[in-house]
Amino acid sequence: MSYRSGTVAVLGQTNVGKSTFINAVLGRKVVIVSDRPQTTRNRIRCILTTPEAQVVFVDTPGLHQPLNKLSSHLVRQAMRALSGVDVVAYMVEPTGGVEPYDVTVLAKIKPLPCPKVLLVNKSDRARGNSLPETLLAYEALGMFADLIPISAVRGTNLDRALAVIVGHLPPGEPLFPPDLATDRPLEFLAAELVREKVFQTTFQEIPYSTAVTVEHIAEREDKPLVEIYASIHVAKDSQKGIIIGSGGQKLKEIGTLARQELELLLGKKVFLSLQVKVRPKWTESEEEIVRLTGE
Repeated sequence: MSYRSGTVAVLGQTNVGKSTFINAVLGRKVVIVSDRPQTTRNRIRCILTTPEAQVVFVDTPGLHQPLNKLSSHLVRQAMRALSGVDVVAYMVEPTGGVEPYDVTVLAKIKPLPCPKVLLVNKSDRARGNSLPETLLAYEALGMFADLIPISAVRGTNLDRALAVIVGHLPPGEPLFPPDLATDRPLEFLAAELVREKVFQTTFQEIPYSTAVTVEHIAEREDKPLVEIYASIHVAKDSQKGIIIGSGGQKLKEIGTLARQELELLLGKKVFLSLQVKVRPKWTESEEEIVRLTGE
C-alpha cells in the first residue's frame, strides 16, 4: 500500500473529548484538556507520523450556541478548519440519538466532498441501549462512511479509529517533518499550558474570561534552563484577585503546575514568571479577541 498523508478535522460539541482523543492517538500531550467547555480556542494541527502514513489532526474549538463575541469567534474558527481537509471526524457522546445542535451543524458538513467518520466517544459510560441507539440514529443520516464507538480516556478502539481514518486519506508524501508533533511554536504551547492550569484551579466564570500571552521566551546559554515570562489576561479586577489568591498562593500554584508540565515537554529546567493583567471586557472586543487568542 502506498504512503498516505492528509488533514483530519476533529469536530464536535464542547467537552466531547476531542483533545483527549488526539493526545491519546499521538501518545503524548500536545493539546490542553479540561472538563470545562470551550477549553480549545484555536485550530491546532497535531501531527502523527507512522511508517504507513502521516495524519495531521486539526483540533478545533468545541461547537456550541454562542453566548458572546468570544464564543462566536470560537465557533467560526471551528467551521473554518473544514476548508480543504481530507477527512472530517465528527465526535459525539452516546446519548441515544442525534442531538438537536448536531443536526444543525451536520447539515453544513454534509455537502463537503471529503469522507466523514463518526466517533462515539465515552462509550464506556453508555447506559442501557444508548450506544447502539446512537450509532443507528447517526447511521440513518446517511452521511458517515464509518461509525466507531471509542473511549479516548480508556484507549478503547483507538487503533481501529486511526486505521479507518488513515484508510480515507489520499496517497501522498508527508506534509511535515517526521519528528514534528505540532505546527505551533513553543510560545503557543507554553501559553496553552498556563491557561490549562487556570482552568484546573479556578471556578465559575474565571476560565472563560482568561487568556494567556507569552511576552518573552529564551534558553540560557550558560545553563540548560528555559526562561518564560507570560501574562494572564482577565476581564475584571475581581478576577485578577481570584487568580492571584491570598498572598499570591493561587498564582503560585498555577505557575508550579505549568512549570512542571513544561519541564516534561522540554526535557530541561524551566523558570516561569507569571503576571496578571486586567483588560476590561476583552471577550466582547473582536480586536482584543484576535490579539489575545492569536487568531
